[in-house]
Amino acid sequence: MSAGDIDYGFTGYSPDLGGMTEAEIMGRGRIHDLIDHQTVVLTEGRVRKTRVLERLQAWRDEDALAFSIGGRPSLISERAVITAMLLLAKEGSAMFLTNVRDLFMFRLSDASRELLGLEKSTEAFVGHVGEKKRWYANTSRAFHRMTDLMDPFPQERRHSKTYTEIQAILRAHDVELEAKRKARLDEFTKLFLVMTYNEQPRNIRRASKKIDLSFDQTYIGTPTVKGYSKKDLAKRVADESKVKDMKTLKPGPVDAYAGWHVTTGPRTDVGKGQTDFTEPGRKADSAEYRWGWEVNIAVRVDSEAPGQKRFPALAVAATMSLPNVRVAEEAVSLMRAALALGLEAGVGDADKQYWANSLAERLHEPAFNLGFTPSTDYRTDRLGNQGGDHGALYIEGGTYCPATPAPLQNATKDLLGAVIDTETYRARIAGRTAFKLHVKEKPDAKGRTVLRCPALGPSPTVTCPLRELLKTRKVLEGVDSEDLPDFADKICTQHSVSFDTADNRRTAQAFDYGTKEWDKFHTHARNSIESLNNQVKSGGTEDIESASRRRVRGFGAAQIIVTMLLTNFNLRKIAAFISDKIKDDAKKQVNGEPPVALVRRRDREFHNPYTDTYPPDVKRPTKPKRSDSDETGGPPRRT
Repeated sequence: MSAGDIDYGFTGYSPDLGGMTEAEIMGRGRIHDLIDHQTVVLTEGRVRKTRVLERLQAWRDEDALAFSIGGRPSLISERAVITAMLLLAKEGSAMFLTNVRDLFMFRLSDASRELLGLEKSTEAFVGHVGEKKRWYANTSRAFHRMTDLMDPFPQERRHSKTYTEIQAILRAHDVELEAKRKARLDEFTKLFLVMTYNEQPRNIRRASKKIDLSFDQTYIGTPTVKGYSKKDLAKRVADESKVKDMKTLKPGPVDAYAGWHVTTGPRTDVGKGQTDFTEPGRKADSAEYRWGWEVNIAVRVDSEAPGQKRFPALAVAATMSLPNVRVAEEAVSLMRAALALGLEAGVGDADKQYWANSLAERLHEPAFNLGFTPSTDYRTDRLGNQGGDHGALYIEGGTYCPATPAPLQNATKDLLGAVIDTETYRARIAGRTAFKLHVKEKPDAKGRTVLRCPALGPSPTVTCPLRELLKTRKVLEGVDSEDLPDFADKICTQHSVSFDTADNRRTAQAFDYGTKEWDKFHTHARNSIESLNNQVKSGGTEDIESASRRRVRGFGAAQIIVTMLLTNFNLRKIAAFISDKIKDDAKKQVNGEPPVALVRRRDREFHNPYTDTYPPDVKRPTKPKRSDSDETGGPPRRT
C-alpha cells in the first residue's frame, strides 16, 4: 500500500480526495470548532440587553412604505447576525460575512440554532457548495438589511467608479437622510457601549459620581484604498469627457465618502456646509496621508484620583466621521452619549485639536451646556494676558488681579522659550494663584458669576495699597505699587463685580493651568486615550485599523463592525480588571485569612481614655452599675 492509500482510520476520507477529508474541503482548510452553548446564550443575552433590536424595528417601521405587498420572511435575523459577530470578536476572528456564515453552518449546536432561530444546516458533502452559497446570501441580506437602516452615505460599492460617477454620487447626496441615519448609527454604538458599562459590578460603576472623559480620533482604513481629491475632481471629470472609450480608463475609487487622514502635519476642522479640500501634496510622502475614516472614542478617566485605577479604562462613547470634518461636533456627540451612563458630567480632556483650536460656539458652548469642563493645553498665541473685563485680566483660563506681576503672567511663555526652567515655572504658577480673583457667588442661570479682589474677603491672598484698610495677620503676597493700573476699574474700587462666564469660556479649565494638579490629570487622561487607541488598533485583538479584517464596504458597515470590536474590548477590560482585583486581594491575605488591621501603639500598649480602648492583653474593668437616683440625692430617674 502506497503512502497515498493509507487508511487514516476516520470517516470522511475518500481516495478520490487524495489525503484531504470532506470536512477539510467543506471548511476550505479551516477547523470549525463547536461554540459552547452557554457562551452563545451569554452573548445573545447581552445583545438583548442593549435594546438595540427594538430600535432597529422602530427604524424599520419608520422607513416602511405606506403600502407594501409583503414578502418572504427572512431566514436569518439581525439578532442572530449581531450575536455571531460578537462571538467572532470574542475569539479574535476576522469580521468577515463568510466567517459569520460558517459559524451559522458548522459551529452551533442544535440548542444554539434554536435560540437564534436558525434552521439546521445540511451536513452532506454532496451539494455543500450550493448550500454555502445559500447561507452566505441569507447572511449577507440580513447584515445589509441592518446597515441600510443606518448608512448615512448609501451608494453602489461593488465596482470601482469613474470620476464622473463619483461627482454624480456627491451631487445626489441627501443631507437630511445623512443626518437621520448618522444619528441612528451613533445610537446603535451608544447602546452597545452602555451595555458593557452596565456589565461592571455596581461598586466599580459608581466609584465616582462623575463621568470624566478623554477623547481623541484614530484612523481606520477603508476596504478599498484608492482615494481622490475634491480640488481637482472637476478637472478629472472634464478629462474623462474627452475619452472616447471609457474602458481604457484605469479603475477609480469605490467609496465616495471617505477622506484623507493627515498622519503628520496640521489638521483642519471643516464645519457644516463646507467642503474638505485636504489632499496629499504633489511632492509629499505618501505615508503622510491615508485614505479612510476616523473613529472618535471617549475613554473614562478619573479626575478625583488620577492613576489610581479605581475602574477599568473603558470606551464609554464612540462615533465615526470623515477625516477633517466636524471634529468639534463629534466631540460634543461623545460627551452627550457618555451622559447615558447616568453619571454627572465631569471633565473633558483632549489635545490641541479640540479645545485649543475649535470655535466656542461649536465646542465650548455645547460642552458647557452639557455640564463638561475642559482640560487641555493652550496654543502658544493664547498664553499669558488675553485681555479681560472690569480691569481684571484673563490669563490661561483664570481671572486675575490687574496688578499681577509680569513674570507671573508670562510664566508659561518663558518656560516654552527656555527663559526659565521647570522648577522656576512651578514656583511662578504657584505664586500666580494668590492673585487669582476669589469667587463670591457661583454662576447664576444666565452664566454670570460674582468675583472679588484677592485682597478682600475673609481669606485674602494678597495685600494691596488700594485696599489699605485690610487688616490681616497672615504673611501674604504684596502688590507692588509699580504694578498698579493707571486707572482703577471696578475690580479695584468695588467690593465685588459680576463677570459673564461666557467671556472667558474658551480658555476656562477644570484645573489651574500649569499646576501639578493640572499636569497630573492631563497626563493621566492623555495616556489613557493613547493607550486605548494603541490597544484596539493594529496588532491588538480588535485590530480596528486594518481593513483586511473587515472587508464589507461602506461607512455604515464599518461603524457596526467597529462597535462590535469596541464592545468586545470593553468586556475584555472588565474581565481583566476584576481578575487583577481578585489577585491583589489574594496577595493581601495571610495563610488564607484576611489581613488584620494594624493597631496603633497607644491602643496596643496604653489605655486611651478618649476612645476608652485598652490593650489586647488587658481585661477591660467592669464599670459600676448606674444608680437609679441622680448624684445629688434627688428622686430616682424615670425610665
